[in-house]
Amino acid sequence: MPAPRDFRLPRFRDVPDVGLYLEQVVAYVNGVLAPLGVPALTSSMVSNYVKQGIVPGPVKKRYGADQLAYLVFVACAKTVLSMENISLFCAMQRVTYDTATAYDYFCEQLEAAIAFVFGEADDIPETGTTASSEKTMLRYCVIALANVVYLTAAFDAVRAAQEPRA
Repeated sequence: MPAPRDFRLPRFRDVPDVGLYLEQVVAYVNGVLAPLGVPALTSSMVSNYVKQGIVPGPVKKRYGADQLAYLVFVACAKTVLSMENISLFCAMQRVTYDTATAYDYFCEQLEAAIAFVFGEADDIPETGTTASSEKTMLRYCVIALANVVYLTAAFDAVRAAQEPRA
């Protein structure tokens, strides 16, 4: 089964930082993550993540690159982690890495894990040059996510093959 074709997440420098409104944020994140088949993000979810302090709040009702990066991570991580653990994970990140670095590590590791799980790579290379418990936890989070993405795609393929042909 092939991996989601040429799946790539935008790096932090490519994430819009023009101040998007809530509905634009939801559409952006869902569009970026559509190839993975993760559950869609909703406006109420975003508002809850902000209220819980997981995602930084908007400025004058507009969301920038920092918030979008957090939302891409949260939308993915919620498929394999509890919200309590995601909150703790984000708090750990804020102490250890700036948002741009943490988000780019996440992107690199997720893309590598997807390629590995779908059989398009022989391993999942480490990201960066230093080791930390946060990076190790991130690695296992994205490996779990990549496995969920694979299994979802595999079950979808089985269901499609079982549908009666017209």
